[in-house]
Amino acid sequence: MKVVFARKWTLAVPAAILLAGSSLYAAPRKKTQFEMFVPVAPQPIKSDRYCGNLSGALSAGDFFDGLVRIGDGKSVEFRKDKQPVREFPSKIAVALAGSITPCPNAAPDGPVNYVQPGNGSSPQTVNEFINGLKFTAVWKNRDGVQPVQNWSVIKSNSSDKWRINDQIPTRFAIQVPSQGVPLTNQLVISVYAPSGVKLCTFTAGLLSRIPKHHLKTIHGQQSE
Repeated sequence: MKVVFARKWTLAVPAAILLAGSSLYAAPRKKTQFEMFVPVAPQPIKSDRYCGNLSGALSAGDFFDGLVRIGDGKSVEFRKDKQPVREFPSKIAVALAGSITPCPNAAPDGPVNYVQPGNGSSPQTVNEFINGLKFTAVWKNRDGVQPVQNWSVIKSNSSDKWRINDQIPTRFAIQVPSQGVPLTNQLVISVYAPSGVKLCTFTAGLLSRIPKHHLKTIHGQQSE
């Protein structure tokens, strides 16, 4: 028994030394530097009659400009001007914008002519659909979800200069109180049709993968 134990110990010591040595030369954690607007990934909208796409951005004045995320996965921290930042400011905003139009299969007689009197797919009916959209918002983290309190959505669209197959430019301005909310939380916004059917879900936050042209990634630096 002693001989077997001695052999195991002999193998364990070099392995421990190897692990200790490798930790000294571990790769530095990746740093991601944000700009003033943090992109929100685009999502398609499709109901039984109307289709479109919305994309957006998360903002809070200049709060996100220069904010740095260090690490990823389970080990994440945030800093700005070399100081740790742990919570969102008192209020954040999410702007969603895009266009909505009748789906191609919703016009059995060919292209939709919006300006034709009595057309069932007139700009007015599309605007009614847009104005009837409903939203929910929750904060999401590892422990689950929590409904957002006292938030607001402002809808705006335009129906000027209609032509055949024109789309309606649409914008939703969402204001969310965020005092004391950790930066590791994600804001999840779901969009529902007037009928109550869920159309899409947006995730706004600082943990999602951001397109390279929207941020600066600093390689080869140790976290400070």
